[in-house]
Amino acid sequence: MDVSEGDAIWLAIVFRGLTPMNLDLEFCDEGCTFDVRLRAGTTEAELADLVNAAG
Repeated sequence: MDVSEGDAIWLAIVFRGLTPMNLDLEFCDEGCTFDVRLRAGTTEAELADLVNAAG
């Protein structure tokens, strides 16, 4: 999917909210320059911080 980082973060947060809390989810980009665990309740700002710290 070719979307901006902000849109991808938004989509990941929405998807996290739709999945059972007991499922582990990871958020990464196509080039695997970052790979972060997406916990239930993570905000868009928190995920953006995790992505920036990992990449």
